[in-house]
Amino acid sequence: MEILTRKKYKEKEISYVCPVCGAEVRDVLYIYSQNDKEHKIFRCSECDFMFARPVFLQNLEDRQLDHVYDAELLNSAFLRKLHGKLIVWKEISYVKRILGRGDFTLLDIGCGTGWTTNIWKESGFKATGIEPSRVRGTIASDRYGIKIIPDYFENFTTTEKFDVVVMRHMVEHFADPYNMIAKARSLLNPRGVVLVVVPNINCIGRYIFGGRWTWGIPYHCNFFNQGVLCRLLRRAGFDILKTYQTPSPLSYPESFARLFKLTTKMNKALSMLSLVPFAPLVAVGYIMGLSENITLIATIKKD
Repeated sequence: MEILTRKKYKEKEISYVCPVCGAEVRDVLYIYSQNDKEHKIFRCSECDFMFARPVFLQNLEDRQLDHVYDAELLNSAFLRKLHGKLIVWKEISYVKRILGRGDFTLLDIGCGTGWTTNIWKESGFKATGIEPSRVRGTIASDRYGIKIIPDYFENFTTTEKFDVVVMRHMVEHFADPYNMIAKARSLLNPRGVVLVVVPNINCIGRYIFGGRWTWGIPYHCNFFNQGVLCRLLRRAGFDILKTYQTPSPLSYPESFARLFKLTTKMNKALSMLSLVPFAPLVAVGYIMGLSENITLIATIKKD
C-alpha cells in the first residue's frame, strides 16, 4: 500500500543539493512508503522546492507510461476540445506574438499520444515529438502524422535547433530537472521560446487532501510552485515572459477515492462524471490563485 505521511524533520545523516537554487537541503517534509521501502520528500528552506530522494524510479525505462486513457483526457473528445480551446490555443496565441510571422519548428518533449502537439501542427508549426512509449508514439504518428522520436529526452541528441520547445507535464518527471531545462535551452534557436507546464503543488486540492492528493508518485519526483519554477528557468538561462495558472478537475476523483479508501475499480468507474462535483472547488482555487497547473513561457536570456 502507498502511504504519503507528513513528517517534518531534519535529516542528520545526509544532505542534497537543491536542483533549483543549489542550497544544501536536509529538511524532510513527507515520507513515502511502499512495500516496506521509504523515500523522503525534501523541502529546500531557501527556495521552497520539494523533491524526492532517492527518486522513486531509479531506472529510466521504468518511467515509461503506456496507458492512453489519461493521456487522452479520459478518452473524452469533449474534454480534449475544451482543453484545446481554453488552454492550448492561449499558449499558441502568445507564442506567435513573440515569434511573429513565419514558418516555425517545434519540439514537443514527452508528447504522449500527440493530440496537443497536433493543435500546434494545425496552427502552422512543423512539429516533432519525443515519446518513449511506443504505444503512445504510434498513435501520435498514425493518427496525427507527427514525426516521433521514440526515446527518452535524457538520451536524445541532435544538432537541429527549434523555434519552440514544449515541456508539458514533463519537468516533474526528471531526476535532474535543472540539466534537462538547460538541455532544452541548448535546442532552441537564439530567438526561441520554451513552454513549460507542471502541476502546482500549492493548489487548493493539495491543501485539502494533503498526503491523499494525487501527487503522481512514483512517476513524479519534483513538486513545483510558481515561484520555484520561475527560479529554475532563470538559473538555466531563461528570461521569463509570462507565467499563469490553469484550473483542472482531473486529480480530484482519485484524491477523493484515496481519502475515503474507495477501491481503484470504483474510482475508475466514476470517470468523467466524477469531475462535475469538484467544479466549484476548482473555481474557488482559480479565484484564490491556487489552481492545479502552472504554465511558464520564456526565451533565452540575452547576454
